[in-house]
Amino acid sequence: MTIGKKLDVGIGILLALFLILGTVSYFQTKQMQESLREVAKVKELTSTVPYQTKINDLQDEKIEISTKTDIERAEETGYKTINTTAVVILFLLSAGFIIGSVSYVTITRSITKRITKLRDAASTIGKGNLNTHIEIESDDEIGELAASFNDMAHKLKESYIHLEERVQERTADLTAANKRLTIEIAKRKKAKTQLQTTQEKLVDTARHVGMAEAATGVLHNVGNVLNSVSVTAESIQKRVRNSKVSYLADVVGLLEEHASDLGTFITTEEQGKKLPAFLANLSEELSEEQERCIEALEALTKHVEHMADIIQLQQSYSKTKGLIEPVSVAELVEDAMRINADALTRQGVEVKRELADLPAVLLDRHKVLQILTNLIRNAKYALFKSERDDKILTIRVKEPEGGRIQIEVCDNGVGIAKENLTRIFEHGFTTSKDGHGFGLHSAALAANEMNGSVSAHSDGPGKGAVFTIELPFKTQETTK
Repeated sequence: MTIGKKLDVGIGILLALFLILGTVSYFQTKQMQESLREVAKVKELTSTVPYQTKINDLQDEKIEISTKTDIERAEETGYKTINTTAVVILFLLSAGFIIGSVSYVTITRSITKRITKLRDAASTIGKGNLNTHIEIESDDEIGELAASFNDMAHKLKESYIHLEERVQERTADLTAANKRLTIEIAKRKKAKTQLQTTQEKLVDTARHVGMAEAATGVLHNVGNVLNSVSVTAESIQKRVRNSKVSYLADVVGLLEEHASDLGTFITTEEQGKKLPAFLANLSEELSEEQERCIEALEALTKHVEHMADIIQLQQSYSKTKGLIEPVSVAELVEDAMRINADALTRQGVEVKRELADLPAVLLDRHKVLQILTNLIRNAKYALFKSERDDKILTIRVKEPEGGRIQIEVCDNGVGIAKENLTRIFEHGFTTSKDGHGFGLHSAALAANEMNGSVSAHSDGPGKGAVFTIELPFKTQETTK
């Protein structure tokens, strides 16, 4: 029986008791009312006046005795009825209270006892004892709760066992993973050490490559000047070898032969008469020869100075490598042209300059000069291979657009085939037999290091080429 049904039974019993009590009280009240009515009638019949009127011949004493006896009897009956009713009501109330109290206490104790067991069992499970089991004493709600509690405890125990197994498996997995991680960390540390060593070697190699590239550039440019020095020196040597100074020795020998009759020899003999004119012509030719030799020596001196300038210029740029400073783009262009000037002049290249008037731009002077020098040298080779008579090299500096400036190196040389345009900046790619394929590649790398780029365009073989340097346009004013 459920708790609700038990409570319903208890309430039904109490209602039945109160119904019985009400019924009894009702009949007792009716009886009491009848008794009181009889008493009232007796009193009315036994009043003094009426009795005296009807039975005058009776003695007063007998009439009074008879009247008193009936009244007392009626009153006694009424009082007994009232007392009985009160006793019955009191008894029924007491019995109902006792029965209700006993039922309440019994039901409450039963429920409280089983709830206490549930609480104690829950506390025991909370402390970790999952073997707790509650005896099911009834099939009511608390019994169902106890059954659910036992089922919950059983499932908790199974879950705990399963969890322990999973924890053990996970612990084993984590231990294995930790071992693998430790091994991987050791490998990565070793790889990092090797990488640092490799990077240091690469940096050192790059430094040596850069030094070699700079030295190669200097030697190449100096070599171009040395060619001019060699040509000039050969010219001087040829002039000295073919000089007419030897004729002067012949004239001196002839004069020494006729030292005793020098006047007669000069005035009378045919050979003597020609001597003054010959000396005049010889003097003029020797003077011209001297002037040409002086000019050649001056050119030689200029070539030597040019070599010194190239070396000094390269050294000055090497000292400022990596330094971002305000630079005049026009001056950089002139420096790059000056380094390659002798070779361009010797090959008959006409140089055109179209330089926009720009403020000083924040750039790495060395890298920009390196790029310009490589592009001008590349244009010089393209013009040298060309069969054109009008060999033109144009350097163009454009007005900045979109926060960037463009420097173009244009030539009307041999041009570039379409399939080579995408490979021309690759390391080691070259179309020249004597080329090493590093110049344009290093130029592209230098531009990338300055957040810029170098690109090439050509309409095809024989139609020249345009190399464009694009760099960020930053000045001290914009930076501020």
